Amino acid sequence: MSTFTRRELLGSAVGAATVASAGNPAAAIAGTSVSSGAYPEAPYRSMREYVAALEAHKLVIRIPRVDQDAYEGTALMYRARDLYGMRGAPSFIFEEVRINGRWVKGPLLINESGHGWGESLIFGLAPVDDGPVLINPFNSYRQARDHVGRMIADNGGEYPTIDPVEIAAANAPCKEVILTGDAIDLTRFAFIQCNPADAGRYINTGCVFTRHPEYGVNFGTYRCHLRGPREIGLLTSVGQTGYRHLMAARSRGEKIGRVSIVLTPDPYVWSITGSKMSYGGEGIVDELSMAGGLAGRPIEVVRSETNDLRVPAHAEMVIEGEVPLDDLRPEGPYGEMVGYIGAAFKEVFWMRVTAVTHRRDPWIMNNFTGVQAGTPMAARHARPFYLLKQKFPEIVDWFPDTQSVGTTYISIEKTRPGQGLEVAKAILEADYFAKIVIVFDADIDVMDQRDVLAAIGARWQPWGNHQVYESMPALPIDPSIVTPGKGSKIAIDATIQWPEEGGRENFPALNRSRLEEGAPEAFARMDEKYRELLLNWRPVRV
Repeated sequence: MSTFTRRELLGSAVGAATVASAGNPAAAIAGTSVSSGAYPEAPYRSMREYVAALEAHKLVIRIPRVDQDAYEGTALMYRARDLYGMRGAPSFIFEEVRINGRWVKGPLLINESGHGWGESLIFGLAPVDDGPVLINPFNSYRQARDHVGRMIADNGGEYPTIDPVEIAAANAPCKEVILTGDAIDLTRFAFIQCNPADAGRYINTGCVFTRHPEYGVNFGTYRCHLRGPREIGLLTSVGQTGYRHLMAARSRGEKIGRVSIVLTPDPYVWSITGSKMSYGGEGIVDELSMAGGLAGRPIEVVRSETNDLRVPAHAEMVIEGEVPLDDLRPEGPYGEMVGYIGAAFKEVFWMRVTAVTHRRDPWIMNNFTGVQAGTPMAARHARPFYLLKQKFPEIVDWFPDTQSVGTTYISIEKTRPGQGLEVAKAILEADYFAKIVIVFDADIDVMDQRDVLAAIGARWQPWGNHQVYESMPALPIDPSIVTPGKGSKIAIDATIQWPEEGGRENFPALNRSRLEEGAPEAFARMDEKYRELLLNWRPVRV
């Protein structure tokens, strides 16, 4: 009988069939992966090209049918995270999805940005080789972050930009099908309800394009409640740029806001839509130009049908609409990124759909929010990390942990007493996402939760080595805060405390360090003789 490593099982037809057939014997035939070399090279013009690269590296599982009326897809993503973590699970393609009693044709793309190996592939970098199989996705994430960091350093500390290029509608894949009026029925597409507690089906990976007459175009991803064939609830929260654009239009006396929602764009546009990245000197930076800079070539754009917003031409779908600025409606609840059900709101903007354009057989992305990761991290983390190192050269690594939203880990080369709390406080003040900042010595891998927990347990004394701040800017969707936008924060210094800080004169060495020093060949010998045996081991329930 053939044996498979965990990595081979995930990427093979056997692995796909194993998952697909669970509870659905008719779905036991798996999709096939693209063979190595038979996929487009970066930069990718579309998400399809990027997914082909993921498949070639055995990072995708295709499943013929998923019954979302029974929330099979949601449970599958939870189980994948249970097994492999938020950044180590595969991507999934659901070929058909059961929604409200009928099978809806996909494909529905899941967790396309959920693993660190893809972070490297986006920039044409081979995933970091961990040995016989890929084990640690964070090594590939680091490689991609450092790659973008060098681009930023070479560009004077800013993201490089390349202006987009407009093409004719006849050449734009997102215009292959054009729907207007009564021909529009968004309920026909594979938009799903992710959780029984959600208000309904959601379009939760849309890049919402808006324009301000002074500050230009912005796009960001906001939760969009599908409320009918041509109505979408549009939650742009207070403080988000899309909200400010719509409120500014209302303050100017306008009655209608114009919006285009782009679905499943290329991975460079998708990397930018997840968080604010445009901080130019004047505050006016074309984010499509930033996407072009990340790709190293212009993003091809095309004009929307019912407004003058230009959108990525190689996207899978574009939903255009009008936002009645004086008519606010209820929205939510919805399972949010912190892993808790987000609030229902009484008054939220909504959109009347005026046109839908899409590729033939469009690929729809869904994000199981709070279960899987969101957009790619490397590009959006590269500049904050660069700026932190400019201010604090002692910083070795930095990681805002997406598995524990609000927690940020820092490692430093410690050179003076009090340095840990100083660095932590600066990050708390600058980053409203950061709620708990913990600083470690340089030998701690801040992306390895085993490392960070062990260091907290063995190196940190609570007395004198933390500082609590009563009120700072905070993440609005944090379910623990009482005053919206404000919350308490804590800085923790988990570095080895020096005698000047009340620590021990002689702090003991790590057992592992002494092993590596005293028996330098032990790990190489183990890898050669036993690594595959360990990788293929599985506990058996008896």
